[in-house]
Amino acid sequence: MYDRLTGLMTPFYFYESAKRVSSWANRKGQALAIIAIHLPEMSDDLLVDCARKLNSELRGGDLLARMGERVFVLLLLGDEEGAGHLIFRLANTIKPKLEFSSTLFKADETLVQALNRLGV
Repeated sequence: MYDRLTGLMTPFYFYESAKRVSSWANRKGQALAIIAIHLPEMSDDLLVDCARKLNSELRGGDLLARMGERVFVLLLLGDEEGAGHLIFRLANTIKPKLEFSSTLFKADETLVQALNRLGV
């Protein structure tokens, strides 16, 4: 369920958890945003430190997963403006420099489609 190196969700667990969060958000009329985080080449120690720092900045309902060797994905309750604020905060607190991209998770699409739009 969790990545052995970083302690973040694995893709399988992320998809399962995202279904529940998405269902809840649809019932409540809440927007969902997805942020893809692309990491530069780094040592395992820096990767773990980066994952820890990202995790410490999240709110209770946010989901953070390691989707690839150097790709993390974050699903959060909120719109693109909220995602932009979070990206700004993360970019200013976490070093090394990370690449962020975000999009809204639309009610009529699958998580895979939304991730494809982000290049994940």
